[in-house]
Amino acid sequence: MPEQNVSLVANAKRRMTTQTGATEEIWKEMVYNKDITNEKVIDAYKVWAEAYDKDFAVVHPNRAEHMAIYLDELVKQYGMKKENLKILDVAAGTGLVGEVLKKRGFNVDNITALDLCPDMLEVARKKNVYKKLIQSPFGSTMPKGMTARSYDCVIMCGGFAAGHLPLSSLHTMARLCKEGGFIINSMTKQYADFVEEYKNMDKYIEELEEEGTWEIMFRRILKNYTKGNQGLVHAMRINKKETKGPVAGEPVLKGEDLVEQAKKRMSTDTAPTTEIWKEMVYDKDISNEKVIGAYKVWAEGYDQDFSIVHPNRAKHMADYLLEMVEGAGMDKKNLTILDVAAGTGLVGEELKKAGFTVDKVTALDMCPDMLEVANKKNVYGKLIQSPFGTTMPNGVKARSYDCVIMCGGFAAGHVPLASLHTMARICKKGGFLINSMTKQYADFVDEYKFIDQYMEELEEEGTWKIMYRRILEQYTKGNQGLVHGMRVL
Repeated sequence: MPEQNVSLVANAKRRMTTQTGATEEIWKEMVYNKDITNEKVIDAYKVWAEAYDKDFAVVHPNRAEHMAIYLDELVKQYGMKKENLKILDVAAGTGLVGEVLKKRGFNVDNITALDLCPDMLEVARKKNVYKKLIQSPFGSTMPKGMTARSYDCVIMCGGFAAGHLPLSSLHTMARLCKEGGFIINSMTKQYADFVEEYKNMDKYIEELEEEGTWEIMFRRILKNYTKGNQGLVHAMRINKKETKGPVAGEPVLKGEDLVEQAKKRMSTDTAPTTEIWKEMVYDKDISNEKVIGAYKVWAEGYDQDFSIVHPNRAKHMADYLLEMVEGAGMDKKNLTILDVAAGTGLVGEELKKAGFTVDKVTALDMCPDMLEVANKKNVYGKLIQSPFGTTMPNGVKARSYDCVIMCGGFAAGHVPLASLHTMARICKKGGFLINSMTKQYADFVDEYKFIDQYMEELEEEGTWKIMYRRILEQYTKGNQGLVHGMRVL
């Protein structure tokens, strides 16, 4: 992988110093390397910015024209005056979309460009096709200084590519868009076929339609979007916020080193428990694969080991949930509960002790070995082995649980921040969410640094009401815990 980084940046630099250039090599390295990092992409864009438009015309002729055509089609269909519309162009790059919007008659003074790379935005600025330019990352939370429901249309062309933006960016685009406004996303279809997160593109868009976030206007496949590749374009119209589904309380009608340490734990009495835990806690760049590999061999010894660094880890989950449901006048014995990232069932044990009905509690976890340990405890009515993230797990329906809780799911290499929105969509209106995590992760894992902002944005959006934010001392040895409780609206 380091060689690929050198290659990509070197190709971009070579393009700046030779007539023949390395355009197709740069583009192919971005397209075909599904594991390319955001940092590598940004480095390439910095040196490629000035020549980007000319070069990209080779592999992506008339790249942005369809964006203006489709947006024009949508606004005319609904009788909007395009000259009055405020538009946000996400991942604007060098301003190719801005150019075609201007040609199509949209008002330059109402168009804002947003991109992470200042060098690309500088090229866009010189074109005079945007009133405002914002240099910012884009993802699960809204960029600093931006407010919800502030644009008539939010569009993105090419932002979904390997090493670029997370799938949850679509929900952020929706939150920035006014009710009745339009979202358009255009991408190379190949990414939806082989980049893991984007494989769920259609599923996510359909889930948010079912949720009432938007109405899907169209899904179109473009031929020869780039040389030899198709394009995939989705357009959605933002709905007035409405929460669908049943009410809570009412019945529903029908790292390699890490792996080695874990293996060592299973074969010796002097286990390196603390070392395993520290590698998980302090390595913010640990991969999901390494974490899963460790859990597979650590499962049987996990409870005993974790009691060393996290005594009574799960008791607060049952205590806080009991406090919330009793405060709302709900009968705890009738509540259906989903325990996300359930692991070996520590939360399930505490829920049973607190008087919740075992048959109504479901455990969900990615690791079958951890779930097998949980199964032996007889504290769950159902177990689901599945990943959890931006989209709902297969077989899990929206508004199907009274309470959805997670303890320890937010840790380096585990689940994305957008999982909170998925938890809310699975929970019935009036139901409760609890998320508990080591506070340290919210301080140094990049995505989790925005957890409070994300919570507040979704409260303002009307997804939930924040009931509390609590700091727990000695959550683990030397670390605090961070717990949020929300009621779904």
